[in-house]
Amino acid sequence: MTMSNDNDFQRAGDTNAASGSKGPSAALIVFGVIAVLAIVFFLQNSEPVFIDFLVFEKKTTIRWSILMAIVLGVLLDRLATVWWRRRRSKKND
Repeated sequence: MTMSNDNDFQRAGDTNAASGSKGPSAALIVFGVIAVLAIVFFLQNSEPVFIDFLVFEKKTTIRWSILMAIVLGVLLDRLATVWWRRRRSKKND
């Protein structure tokens, strides 16, 4: 009969980062810092501006213009990524 040591079993709250060390990964820390900086940037830009786009004009604040630019950039990135992956998968077939 063999006896097991408590160190042989992983505890429920014992999680390791991708690097093998305990704590949050470097990517998670960088993501958190960038998110905080984006929130601060968003909150500091409250000056009113006029936005002209094709046939309409809208009075808004810089912060909402920045947010819309970020959202549109993310959407364009996702669309381009999907298109690129489909193109590569068709090319490999």
